[in-house]
Parts: sequence; structure tokens; C-alpha cells
Amino acid sequence: MIRMAYKGCFYLTLGLVSIFPSPMPAADDPLLEQYFIANAAYNRKLYPVAVEQYKQFLQKNGAHPKADLARRGLALSLYALKLYDKAMPEFATLLAKRNLEKSINRERLIMLQSQCMMNSGLKEEARKLFIAHLNNLKNPSFKTAALAAICDVSFEKSEWALVVEWTGKLSASKPSASQAARALYQRGFAFYQTKKTQEAVESLAKVSALETSPQWKTLSAYLLGECHTILKDYEKAESAFAAALPGMSGHDGAECQYQLGFTRFRLKKYEIAILDFEAYLKLAKPDEKGKPAPYVEDAKFFVARSLLELEEYAKADKKFSPLAMGDSPVNARSNLWWARVFSRRQDNFDRSAQILGDYIKRLGNKANKLPLIDDIQFDYANALIGSKTPDWKLAQAALQQIESRRVFGQMAEVMAQRATCMHKLKEFENSFNAANAFLKAFSDHSLAGDTRFLRGENLYLLNRGDEAAKAFTEFINAHKDHASVFVARMRIAQIHHLAKRWPQALASAGPLLAQKPEGQFFAQLSFVVGDCHFRQEKWKASLQPLEDFVAQCVETKEKKKPKVTMGPNLDTALIQLAVAYDRLGERDLALGHLLTLVDFYPEVTPHMPLALSEQGRLSFQTGDLSRARTALERFLKEDKENVAPFNKTAPDQRTRVNYYLGWVNATQKKYEEASEHFSKVPHNDPLGSDAALQHGISLINAENFVVATKHFPKMLKQFKEHEKLSLVVYYSGLSAAKLKDWANASTYFKRVTEEYPKSEFADQALYEWAWAERARKRNKEATELYEKLLATHPKSPLIVKVQSEMAELNIDVGAQEKVITELTATLKTVEDESLKESIRIQLASAHFKKKDHELAAKMFEQLLVDYPKSKLRASMLFQAGESRFIIKETLPARDHFAAAAKISGLDPVLAETITMRLGETQALTGEHTKAVKTYREFLRRFGQSKWLRNAQFGLGYALENSDKHKEAIAEYGKLFIDQRKVDLWTVRGRFQTGECYFNMQQYEQAVAEFVNIEINFKKYPSWRAKSVLEMGRVLLAQKKREDAVQRFKEVITRYGEEKAAIVARQYLDQLRSG
Repeated sequence: MIRMAYKGCFYLTLGLVSIFPSPMPAADDPLLEQYFIANAAYNRKLYPVAVEQYKQFLQKNGAHPKADLARRGLALSLYALKLYDKAMPEFATLLAKRNLEKSINRERLIMLQSQCMMNSGLKEEARKLFIAHLNNLKNPSFKTAALAAICDVSFEKSEWALVVEWTGKLSASKPSASQAARALYQRGFAFYQTKKTQEAVESLAKVSALETSPQWKTLSAYLLGECHTILKDYEKAESAFAAALPGMSGHDGAECQYQLGFTRFRLKKYEIAILDFEAYLKLAKPDEKGKPAPYVEDAKFFVARSLLELEEYAKADKKFSPLAMGDSPVNARSNLWWARVFSRRQDNFDRSAQILGDYIKRLGNKANKLPLIDDIQFDYANALIGSKTPDWKLAQAALQQIESRRVFGQMAEVMAQRATCMHKLKEFENSFNAANAFLKAFSDHSLAGDTRFLRGENLYLLNRGDEAAKAFTEFINAHKDHASVFVARMRIAQIHHLAKRWPQALASAGPLLAQKPEGQFFAQLSFVVGDCHFRQEKWKASLQPLEDFVAQCVETKEKKKPKVTMGPNLDTALIQLAVAYDRLGERDLALGHLLTLVDFYPEVTPHMPLALSEQGRLSFQTGDLSRARTALERFLKEDKENVAPFNKTAPDQRTRVNYYLGWVNATQKKYEEASEHFSKVPHNDPLGSDAALQHGISLINAENFVVATKHFPKMLKQFKEHEKLSLVVYYSGLSAAKLKDWANASTYFKRVTEEYPKSEFADQALYEWAWAERARKRNKEATELYEKLLATHPKSPLIVKVQSEMAELNIDVGAQEKVITELTATLKTVEDESLKESIRIQLASAHFKKKDHELAAKMFEQLLVDYPKSKLRASMLFQAGESRFIIKETLPARDHFAAAAKISGLDPVLAETITMRLGETQALTGEHTKAVKTYREFLRRFGQSKWLRNAQFGLGYALENSDKHKEAIAEYGKLFIDQRKVDLWTVRGRFQTGECYFNMQQYEQAVAEFVNIEINFKKYPSWRAKSVLEMGRVLLAQKKREDAVQRFKEVITRYGEEKAAIVARQYLDQLRSG
């Protein structure tokens, strides 16, 4: 049924006009400045700029007298940008107000709001809007359009009573001929749908007399044909379809052609009906989804029927033949009428029977419902059994008929074959009873061996295992030379295996496996043997049979992916091999089988949770972190999906998965992720104590000291007998120190040194304790702790650092000249090279603090030459670089910072300073690509740094100078997230954002940024001047010479004292000289 051949709704389309004056804001109302900027942007069709300016005005000045006009401007700008979903709330706000500004036309707002709704698919809301405001629409065009839209929406929603109601109102409103025709068609269609066929005919018949588009006449004529068909007035239906056909095309034209043919067939106009159906078949094409046209099979059927009625038998035979396959209503009718092609001729009844017999065979059980089933004889059961694709159901039915008559001379064969048919049909209980009946009547028959075996099979498949084992044993004893003896022995092994009687299963399966029986039936034999050994934890004995079993399904070639052929128990064998090899210490072999199961097993397996967990654990333990991560994260992904069978066994593995994924992340220095996964291990789990410790260490490494300071003291209460309790105490102190809680930090470090003096962290605890005392300005106590560390841990790797820091304490006191003199004298008497290095470092540091930077740089550089493997090399490089940087020797400074950054294991504070300086010097020397990488590293590692905004701007600037403007804009944008924070980086970030847009030729966005700076950042006159200057440059790029001149003059007039004014004059001079 063709419903309509049009889309969309019929109502007025409203254009946009320039309606906003744009004078400069009044001096007495500075709030209007942004409003008039928005108006100017709107009038210049700079709608994106206008939207942002209107929004900002309304956010700041929602109660301003100009707010309604601003909201209208915002709504119209969004409408012009086709952002209807954003325009609608603005129009709705205006319509909700009783008293609008006089210049705002409420009717026009209603129509614009409705257009937004229709364009956004909110047709029901548009309809409600029109109905609510219909009486307020005084403009005839608006009112007619509203009525038409209400009709359209009601029609699309199939609300036929409303269609009848509103098309009546539309017709009464003096519509145009086109609107009237549309309404009559919709009205007729509504009557058609509500079974008021005569009323539909009366409405549709009026369309042909109107001077309107052929579209409506065509649609109405087609629907008239449908109505006349319902009224069984086929002559009128034929005329109506014929009238509609010339105006229709595509699928609609094809359907009309079919209906015309079908009407003529009913009128017994067979020759012309054939032409119509054949024309339809040429037109009928599948839809865009590939679905065939609706009447293709019917059309072919009626062509064949017409040929039959014309007694064109050969042609009818040829047409019916391809229609006979399948079980659709058309196929059923085609088989029936195809058979009648031959029955009517009365010369080929065998062919007729064959057609119907084949059809019944295709239908199976459905054949019993066929009206002609009693006319078809079926007597070739043995042929069906012996065919390449036996039809056991039909054969059994035929044999049952024979058996029921009890007159057949080969009754033993019939009974045996019928038992086999039922077995093949999986009717095992019936087959078992039939086999018993055979053996009772023909116990000595040559088919007795087959039937005794069949009896055992039926019991096995009925899950009556012990009875089946007894039946198979009787079979073996009675028919020792029978071909199925090996199969019977396999069945006995399987029965014991299913019953978990492992020794009994091995007693049968083991000797059978040694005889190497061939055939697919024995494919599971090696699995049964291997599984029995595995279940008894005989790991080594299980390997070979399981490997042999897997080899049947998994083909492995060197350096190629294994080719897996599915088979029962393959997944179980793979996981068992992995476990057995792991128990025997062969981790690589275990991983190989897990890999096959996890990556190449083609179906869902309940063993996947264990396989992924084990693969993750073993991969981590063998150092393959990538594969470990892949396996463990895949486990979590599938566990989250909560799909069977994965969710059945996943809970048993979750703890281990989180524990080892925590270790993987920690090893790869992804400490936040490591912390998260360690935290998911329950405290009462065997892995709980270590997971809690690793959780805390990960928090420290992730610099999440706030959580760490709570975690470690809690651990001390939960795990009082922790095997690494000294480490827990130490980290309690370290986390407190990181938060500058020096008093608590000192308490914990003191506890480590006093209660665990032989702990591997005792020297580190002393060192951190000293730093805590220094932080509390208790240098005397810090010095005593340094001296204790030197005395009690003379081989500690911290010795040199402690000596240096003790010297720093002396230098920090002041009197650099005195320190320099003393150190210089001491250096002459020292022979120990490590001590000499420490003194030279202190001497160079003293010169640096004295601000003798050039000499300090040379001294640190000489230290780098003399001590290339020094543990303090990073500090030497930094101070050499810092000295060169201060005296503006940027290139050597950069090289020093770069070398320092490459050293692993840097102190976090030193690493922060080095990384910042490296980014700055790379940018200053033009290495912007490297600067990008450095700044990203800084932001990743030092999220709480006091230089965070410096680095954020530096990253944006480096990206901009690398011609990656979009990325630069995104990075500059991060400077504006906290709108309360306004500093130089905010202004510079805004300005460079504008520059990026300028370079990308996105001029409107550039202007919006420069206007923003010029209007909103009055404390930065130099950047305001530069912004107006850049507006002029943008206008020049847009070939708006006069507008550009005005901006350059504005720079000179308003910002004459800024450097930008000089550049503006240069531009004006160039423009004057051409």
C-alpha cells in the first residue's frame, strides 16, 4: 500500500534580516558594549562571533532592558547556523514572556520556533505550539501554514480522527489549490485507514477537478483504485490504477503496475494482465537494504496462472518450476497449480505425483496438513535410507506403515531398519524398545550383532551409563569379531570417565589407545587418557596423551600462527596442558598453550577466565609485561560485560588478576593504575598483605601523598604481623614528609632507626629524618643525624649526598668568602678522591651563591670532566646549565639541561627544575618539537608544580611554532579553565589562540579572541594594543582594506604609547604607498 510520496511539512519559510543597529555603546551604560559588538557581528553575518557575544552579555546582564533583544539576536544567530536545538530554548524563553519589547513580532517568533522544531524532528511539539497559538495568528499565510503543518504531523502520526478534523478546518480556510488537494488526499487516506471506504472515494474523487500539482492527482487516483478494489468495483479500480500509473515511478510505479495487472486478472483479461505483471517484474527492484520488492513471487505466479488459463501448458510448466521451492504461501500455491498443469493434460500423472511428493518431503512434518496428502503414495523407504542424504523421518514413516500391516516378508529387516531410523532421528527410547522387540523375535538373525550394539548406543545416549556399559560388554562377549567392538570399548571408557571413575576409565581407554584405532569416533580417546592422569595429578603422565589430542586440532608451523580446528574438549586440554607444564616448572611451554587458547581458540570457552589469569601471571613472571597486560586487561573487559560462560568462573580469578595487573603497572611506572588494582585485592586474601603494601608504594610513586598518608598508618593497624613491617613504617614517614608533615614524618623515621636498625631502609630513614629536621629549621639536629648516618652506615650509597648536604648547611649560614677560603685550603690537603669531589662541588656552589656565575659554570664543567661517573652528575649538569643560563649563554645551558634530563633516578625536585629549564632553553634555541615533548613530560610528572602555568603556555607556544595550531589552541585553552584566575599567562594564551586561528585562516574565531582581549583585559594595555593591531592584520588578510586602516588608526589613537602603535604606523605607511 502506497501511503505518501512526499516528505516534510508544508508551511512558510522565514528568512533572516538585519534588524539590529550597531552604534558604539553609550558612555553611561558600559554594559551595552558587548551587546553592540554582538549586533555588529550579527549584521555582518559573523554568526559564531555573535552567538558567543550574545551569550556572554546575557550571562552577565540577564535582567538588562536589552536582554530580550539580545536573546532574540542569540536565537536568530543560532537559527542561521542551523543549531536548532540551541535556538529553541531561546525562542521559548521569549514566547513565555507576556510583555515583549515592542519591536519583536510574536507571530514571527511562533513560526521560527515551529520551524526549529520541525527541522529538529520535534514535530509533535511543533503541532502543539501551532494549536496553542492558532487563535493568535492573524496573518492569513501564517495561519494557513500552521493548519497545513498540524494536518501533516497528524497524518505522519497516523492519527486519523485528527486528520479528518484538521483537514476540514484547512479546507474551510480558503487554502490554495495545492493545499486543498493535499488536504483532500490526506482526508481520503484517513477515511481509507478507518474503513470508511465510501467517504474516502468521495474525498479523493474531488482532487482530479483541481488545478494542482500532478502529484496529488496521481496519489489520489492510486488510492481510489485501492478503494474500488475493496468495494469490488474492478472496472472502476482498473480505470483508477491506469490513471495513476503515468505519474508514478520507482517502487510506487512498480506497485501500481502490479495492482493494475491483478485487477485485470480478476476481470479475466489474461493476455493484458500478463503484460502488466511482466512490466512490474522489470520495474521491481530490491530496496536499499537488499530486500526484494513485495510482489515479485506473486507476479510470477499470476503470469503462470494466466498461461495455464490460456492453456499454454509448456510455458506454464516452465514458469511454475522455479516457484515450487520453499514453503511460503506462493510456493504452496505454485506446487498445487504446477501439478495441475500435468493433471489437466491427462497424460503425465506420474510427473504430477513426483512434484507433490518432492514438495511434501521438503515440508517434513508440515506435509500432514496438506489437503492432497492422501493422494500421494510413498513406497521407497530403502531408497531414502540409501541416498546420499538419507531422509530418516520419511523412511521411518514408510516402514511404520509396512510394519503396521504385518504382511511384509522381510519383517526382521523392517524392524531393524526402523530401529536404526529412530536412532538417527534421536528417538533413543523408541529405538531402544524397537531393538529389544527385534532381539526378542530374531535373536539369531545376522543383524542381531548390529542391533545389540544399537541397544547399547541408545542406553548411552539416554544417559543410562551403567546399563549401557553392561550392554556393550554383552555385545563384545557375543560378537568378538564384530566391526564395532573397538567402538564399544571406547563407549565403556567414556562411561567411566563421565562418572569420574578415573582408574576404571584408564583400564579400558589405555589398552585401546595402544591399539591405535582409526576414525573420527576415537578422536577423544587420547583426551580421555590424558584427562584421567591429570585428574589424579599425574602431571608428567598426562602430557603426552594431551599433546597428542591437541595436535589433532592445532596445526603449528614455525613463525606462523597456529591453525585451530574446533573439537570437543580442546579448550579443556589446552588449559590442562598449561597447568601441568606450570606444575613441572616449564613456564614457556605453559604459556604456549595458553596463547593458543586465549588468542586462537575460535569459540567461547568457560576456561577463559583461568586462561587469561594464568597467562597474565606467567607472562609477568617471565618478564613479558606487554602480553601480561593484554591478558589481564582482557579479563577485566570481559568480566565487566558479565556474559556467560565467562561470568561463571570469573569471580575465582578477579583477585589474582588485579594483583598481577597492579604489578604490571607498577613495573611500567603506571603508578595510579597500579594503585587502583592493588586496592581491589581483599585484605583477607593470601595476597592481601603484599597488595596493601604495593598499593601504598604505588600511591607514593604516583605522588598521591594525601591518600598515602592515610593508607600506611591504616596498614600498621590492619597488618601488625606484616613480614615487611619496617617498610610500612618507613613509607608512613615518607608519605608524611611529602605532605610536609615533618613532625609525624620524624616520628616514623625515628621508629625505623630505633626498632629496625638493620633494616635495608635504616640509612634512608636516617637521611629522610635529617631532611625533616632541616625543614623544621633544626639544622643542629639534622647535622647530628647526618653524622650518625656516616658513622653507622659507612657503605651507604647516601654517603656522598650526606657530605654534600652537610657542606650546604655550612654554606647556607652565609659568609661565602670565608667558606671559599676554607674549602680552597682544605682541598690542597685532601688526597681521597671521593672527598675531594665533594669539596670541589661545595666550592663551586659557594661561587654560584656569591653570584660569580661564569666561574661557577667553569668549575662545574670541570667537575663533569673529572668525574664522568659521579653520582652527583645530574646536580653538576644542572648547576653548570643554570650558571650559563643566568649569563645568557643559552645553547650550552640547553645542552647541560638536556644531558641532566637523560639521567635516570633523579630526585623529583631536581627533575622538576631540570625539565622546566630544558623546555625553556629548547624553545629559546628554536627546538620547538623537542620543547613540545619536554613540556608534555613536565605536565605529566609535575602536576602540582608552581611552574605549571608557565609550562602549559610553553607547550602551546611550542606547538604553535611547530605549525600544530589546533593542538596549540587546545593547550592554551587549559589556561582558561579556572576563569577566576587571570594573570599574564591568561592574556598571552588568549592572544596566541587568536594568532593560531589567524594562521589557520579561521578569521572570525581570531577576531573573537582579539576582541575579547581588547574589551576584557584592561590591566594589560600592551596586549590590548597588540590585539587591535592583529584585528587590522586579519582584515587585511580578508582583503578588507578600509576596515583594516580603521583598526590601525585605532591603535595609534587609543594606544599611542605602546610599541604596537609603531607597527600600526608602519602598516599605514605601507598601505598609503601601495
